Amino acid sequence: MLHNRGRVSKETEERIRSIIKQLDYKPNIFAKNLKLAKTFTFGVIMPKPYQDSRYWFLPIKGIEKAMNELSQQRIQIKYFFYDKYSQHFINRVGRSILHSSLDGLLIAPVVTKVFEKLIRDIPKNIPYVFFDSIIPEADYISYIGQDSFQSGILSAKLMHMLVKQKGTIVILRVLPEDIHIDDRVNGFLTYYKTFPGIATKVYEIDGNKRQDIRNTIFGKMIAENKDLKGIFVTNASTHLVAEFLQSRSGPKDIYIIGYDLVKDNIKYLKEGGIDCLISQQSEKQGYEGLYALYRHAVLKEQVPKNIMMQIDIVLPENIDYYHI
Repeated sequence: MLHNRGRVSKETEERIRSIIKQLDYKPNIFAKNLKLAKTFTFGVIMPKPYQDSRYWFLPIKGIEKAMNELSQQRIQIKYFFYDKYSQHFINRVGRSILHSSLDGLLIAPVVTKVFEKLIRDIPKNIPYVFFDSIIPEADYISYIGQDSFQSGILSAKLMHMLVKQKGTIVILRVLPEDIHIDDRVNGFLTYYKTFPGIATKVYEIDGNKRQDIRNTIFGKMIAENKDLKGIFVTNASTHLVAEFLQSRSGPKDIYIIGYDLVKDNIKYLKEGGIDCLISQQSEKQGYEGLYALYRHAVLKEQVPKNIMMQIDIVLPENIDYYHI
């Protein structure tokens, strides 16, 4: 690499620069970091792994896979797990982040209103990447996730293929409020606007309530909709609905579509209690998220503003071909 220190002739310097240009040479940033003995510390902000039916163990698996591949690259991570049902807990995590020495953040901002404020407090010199969900107005480096609105449309089309007669479809919105959950709901409703013979209703459950309280809401859904044909669940809690329907007497011809390849969802999918799951490639989100931080902070490379995950349709016939 040339440093313009005047130790080579002008002719030699021009010849070297010509070769560099032809070879599209880029400086080896990692070698430079080794020389400086620089270690990069990335913070990972995400819900406690067991929440949402243990969904968050999936992206952790991807993060750990990326860490294993980068084990020789002077990279280390520090997890900051928060309780998504406690604003106080999230704010406490935010304060601890501000007192940590970090070179970047990988964030799952799944409680939109709380994270809108937390993001504003992040120092300008700390780059951050979103995964799973997004704060659209934030100055993020990259977002890794699914087009939630389009996945809602896809889910509605799948439901429409299953439900051949007039009736009611229930959308079960799982709280707390989250922009990507709202987008799924809106996508689903948008599709069904063109089918006046099908009624759509939205019910809400607090994901932090006891099972008996959730079951009361499930029972209310069925009691209030005698012509209920299908239920669309907006997150990994799909198996809770399937379990309730299997435990009750009455008609079993209610189709269920939901999200995520967590253990309990896979069980009910194989048994027929769930008809279809949408996978958002959760492991890959964590994997790509850490690599986006690495490329930006360590290699000084540009990373795509949005890295979109494909929308996978998972049925009993193909679930065994997914590496869970």
